[in-house]
Amino acid sequence: MFGEIEVPAEITRNGVLYCHTPQHKAGRVPFYVTCSNRLACSEVREFDFRVNYTQEVNTAGETRSSNTYDTFNKRFGELLSQEHDFPRGLDSISVNEKSQLRSKISSLLGMKDDEWDELLKFTLDKDFSPELVHDQLLQNLLKDKLHAWLLQKTTEDGKGPNVLDEGGQGVLHFAAFLGYDWALEPTIVAGVNVNFRDVNGWTALHWAAFCGRSASQCFSSKLNL
Repeated sequence: MFGEIEVPAEITRNGVLYCHTPQHKAGRVPFYVTCSNRLACSEVREFDFRVNYTQEVNTAGETRSSNTYDTFNKRFGELLSQEHDFPRGLDSISVNEKSQLRSKISSLLGMKDDEWDELLKFTLDKDFSPELVHDQLLQNLLKDKLHAWLLQKTTEDGKGPNVLDEGGQGVLHFAAFLGYDWALEPTIVAGVNVNFRDVNGWTALHWAAFCGRSASQCFSSKLNL
């Protein structure tokens, strides 16, 4: 039930339902599961209908809002550039565990020489696309920033990488929206729960599904859901 509108739902796996949201004006409505009698058989939550973004299809066949995409890239970079003071006190994990964790993160995010070689070769291709090269360079920069950020966060006690930016999203949410699946596993390895929610209660999978891309299946696999 979305407010007063009932829609059919399919059980895709234990605890997971699949349905299409009905058309509705922007705003919050009660949302709950019913057994075809319009009575709640689950807890009642709120569903937030939002104004649709103007979307375009990129060269990879994914649908996304160009303005929102650029804004999220900017916010992602700003979050990874934030300076944080190292808190005093004892660390929550041992030195050995911390060393293993940092090694795992580096193995997942460390840049390899052949990645840059492939990018340089791509610029010499007759079908060279400046937009794709720009996008790849941006991702390489963000990958470097995320690598350094996660290594710093593993030395902190307290929240570590479980932080949100001023807009209310964290690393997993940015990665899911932007399609940066390379950022998911190392962030989870660093200690962020796969179901870590943003200020609106959305997880990374919510953001992937919000984009309306087939890539949401990739996120489901990466996030072991």
